[in-house]
Amino acid sequence: MPCANCDCPFYELQAENSMFSAEEIQCMVSESVQTVTLEHGEVLFLQGQTSSHLYSLTSGMVKICCHTPDGREQIVGLSGSGNLLVGLQSISDDHYAYSASAATAVRACKINHKALLDCAQDRGDLAMRLIGAVNAQLAHSRALMEVMGHKCAAAKIASFIMLMVPKSQHGNCRFSLPFSRLEIAGLLGLSEETVCRLMANMKRAGLIYAPRGNVEIRDWDQLRAIADGTSGAELVA
Repeated sequence: MPCANCDCPFYELQAENSMFSAEEIQCMVSESVQTVTLEHGEVLFLQGQTSSHLYSLTSGMVKICCHTPDGREQIVGLSGSGNLLVGLQSISDDHYAYSASAATAVRACKINHKALLDCAQDRGDLAMRLIGAVNAQLAHSRALMEVMGHKCAAAKIASFIMLMVPKSQHGNCRFSLPFSRLEIAGLLGLSEETVCRLMANMKRAGLIYAPRGNVEIRDWDQLRAIADGTSGAELVA
């Protein structure tokens, strides 16, 4: 099956090595895949639901949530387009350990994971791609843990903003930040008031421009210094 999602782990040839157009490239797991589109808020799967599919995002962003015993929703992860696979943590489990929903409009490849694992047993190249996806997921989770582990609230917020920048964006390009201040606060373990105040301070200091739903980084060096904990004390005042 021809596929234009060249960032997917199962794209037949990696984009940098391909001499063909996107329309000519075949999916390695085409018989296990269907293309789906979801609107903002639509659910990919629910915590406790029977585990059956992985999702490779072509565009958009998905939020990963767990539900506490008292019914509260806690964002524990994020996934965008690239070589991350939504649902990968539950590939060997009978049920999903968390819920996933579209934080923006999403286009994705929905992959039957049992068929994928069966195919990987006979194809070493496919198995290596799957291992690469696992490594990418671990790296992303580690980066998110580092953001959440910062002791300084300003460092947490600066690190989170930089983590959200799409890989294709450079310079001062504006990008979507499809999370409310309350959701960011819950993810980072801060109060909503703290997130609102510090982002407003960053905006006044000229580090970012943050209209609703979007962010533009205007001073990368200073924002990175705050994320590293070497600057930013003045933002707390």
